[in-house]
Amino acid sequence: INHKLTPPRSYALIMSAPKPSLPNKPNAADRVRSADLPVAWIMMLGLIVAVGPLSIDMYLPALPSMAEDFGVSTAFMANSVPAYFLGLVFGQLFYGPFSDRVGRVKPLYMGMILYVIASIVCATTDNEYVLFIGRTFQALGACVGAVVTRAAIRDRLTAKQTAKAFSIMILVMGLAPILAPSLGALFLKFFNWHSIFWFLAAFGALNLLLTKFFFFETLTEENRNVRPAKEVLSQYWDLLKDPTFNYPAIGGGLLMGAMFVYISSASELIMDTYGVSATHFGWLFGMNAAGFVGLTQLNQWLTNRFRILSILRFGAMMQVISAAALFVTGIIFGTDAWLPLVLACIFFCIAGLGLTQPNASAIALAFQKRRAGMASALQGSLMFSVGIFGGLLLNLFPLNPVLKIGIALFVLMSLGAYLIWQIDRDLDLDTAE
Repeated sequence: INHKLTPPRSYALIMSAPKPSLPNKPNAADRVRSADLPVAWIMMLGLIVAVGPLSIDMYLPALPSMAEDFGVSTAFMANSVPAYFLGLVFGQLFYGPFSDRVGRVKPLYMGMILYVIASIVCATTDNEYVLFIGRTFQALGACVGAVVTRAAIRDRLTAKQTAKAFSIMILVMGLAPILAPSLGALFLKFFNWHSIFWFLAAFGALNLLLTKFFFFETLTEENRNVRPAKEVLSQYWDLLKDPTFNYPAIGGGLLMGAMFVYISSASELIMDTYGVSATHFGWLFGMNAAGFVGLTQLNQWLTNRFRILSILRFGAMMQVISAAALFVTGIIFGTDAWLPLVLACIFFCIAGLGLTQPNASAIALAFQKRRAGMASALQGSLMFSVGIFGGLLLNLFPLNPVLKIGIALFVLMSLGAYLIWQIDRDLDLDTAE
């Protein structure tokens, strides 16, 4: 009996031998890193981010009529743009570390609910200061989309894939600044400016539905930032000292921030100075956005053939040269400058962002695995800080509008290009995890 129940010696040796270790099962993020780009998912993220450009650009044609209703000047009403930027700066700085700690989904719900409520406040107010406050809270909600989507892309993709993903996302969200001014002018034709904010509230509700049914968590538990919340400021400071982040983030922030300075003054420059109608203003504004989107799509093709840093530097130089041309035009001709020449200079300044923004963002986030949310937030806050202070300073100079915008774009873009040139040429993005 014992002989029958006792396994052979060879079998016992096999059973007692250590089992060979199997490779760890790849998680979702690892699988995507080795697969093709999830284009449909990225385009959905673009729709979520589009709430920001829509909120900034759609009501610009309404500024003169809003100023008339509130009994103030168009320049004063234009301060609602920096008020919006103010909310973007502080909101992003909150959502960044918060999303690194709790994941990407919960902050999206919080931000979009706040955005819908603030949009309704803006739609129903008859006081300009309440409108400014409502715009700030509107931005506090809207900015969650930009922070979370950039971080989610960084969670799933490699550096080169990230640059391509940002280009795809801009293709979707870039339709917002192309269509928004014309859409706003269309609303003004049939309704009043209040209807624009009702539309924005509905778009925020759409984002809530997209989050519920199509956005999934990308930040795994093991990759979450568990450092105490009281260390947030020190973590931001460490991030600013990191040369793999600070040069591309601050340089790209100055280049993009210059565009927000232009947005703050676009109505005064084009509609008040040159007498362009609200409808035609929407077309002209959309042309700049179309150039931006067009070059982001070209960027996808270029990233397969050239180094990301080389494309970034070329785009920065393109912007600086265009801004210098606008600066010189403002000095020589002032408000007598030929409008097509002014618009051409601005077009190349804005279109150049299609080569600088996807690549600057990809480089800035490439080495920030556990603090991708914070890095995304700080990068966005830098852009809008430039927009706030640049827009406010613009109103202090008693210069003609063409020269004012020329000075602002040239100074900011020159500083941005200088910092881009400080990025280490030997930075190996292929080693970024």
